[in-house]
Amino acid sequence: MCINGDFILKSDFEIREIRKEDEHGDVDLFIPIGHRTVNLFIPFIDEDKMSRIQLCEVKNIVIRFNTKEGNNRCSIHFLKNIDLLSHLLNFELDYKNYEIIIKQEEYSVSFILVGKQNQ
Repeated sequence: MCINGDFILKSDFEIREIRKEDEHGDVDLFIPIGHRTVNLFIPFIDEDKMSRIQLCEVKNIVIRFNTKEGNNRCSIHFLKNIDLLSHLLNFELDYKNYEIIIKQEEYSVSFILVGKQNQ
């Protein structure tokens, strides 16, 4: 688990901090998941129109967030290998109202955004 201010990440996989706060307040987290299928569950997508987004053969997830007050944005990168330029998908998220959960399933990984309980 990684908690830093409003940023909350819960993971069934190891979380490695590969960059601690730099002069800009950026923190990079590296989560190796080993070439698994990832199902993205995002609560602000209308389930009647689209239930999930699925990515195949994801080796690593990198999350960069910022610790400066008032900056609640993070970028999330799903990678085919260790190189950031090998991304299958990346997006930016305002995490203030969400917890990020990376859960190992029997045949896949679930990447879930859940509304924070105290919101």
